[in-house]
Amino acid sequence: MDDTRAASHPSPKGRHTVDDDSADGVSRRWFLAGAGAVVVAGAGVGYVARVEREPAPPVPDLPPALLLAAAERERALIADLDATTGGPAALRAVLARARADHAAHLSALQELISRYDAPTPTAGASAARSPAPSGSARTASQLRAAEAAAAIASARDAAACTGSLATLLASVSASESSHAALIQ
Repeated sequence: MDDTRAASHPSPKGRHTVDDDSADGVSRRWFLAGAGAVVVAGAGVGYVARVEREPAPPVPDLPPALLLAAAERERALIADLDATTGGPAALRAVLARARADHAAHLSALQELISRYDAPTPTAGASAARSPAPSGSARTASQLRAAEAAAAIASARDAAACTGSLATLLASVSASESSHAALIQ
């Protein structure tokens, strides 16, 4: 049977073969998919252009107190984890992972805090930049309780704010809750 003849005649059920979609070999599906991609790309470019025209929101002079408190909680947890060196190998592995998570939380919080204008040096400003707390060696149950308390405080702070800060604090709370569950 001749292949060119089969491609130009309808199939028995009234459907056309793939080659019959267009004369130059580009199917209607590919054409529509390409047109859709152009529309989506154009919409994305338009969105980016609109966002770039919007002015950045003004940054207040001082970071919110809950942001500073969250950073202080992370410093305290890190200090306690650093001071706690004993225990079974499985516990030490969990504590090392928890410490790395808290360091990441602190880094994200410090990055947010750095977006605020630095206040003029006063007694209040020096108190906001307190030295790293000295930790105490804790038992597993004490660390578990500290993680649980920090999770509750972070969740409370997340509920008190909006946007990316609320998201960050909720994520910190979830992480601290998982630490509390893992510390045995």
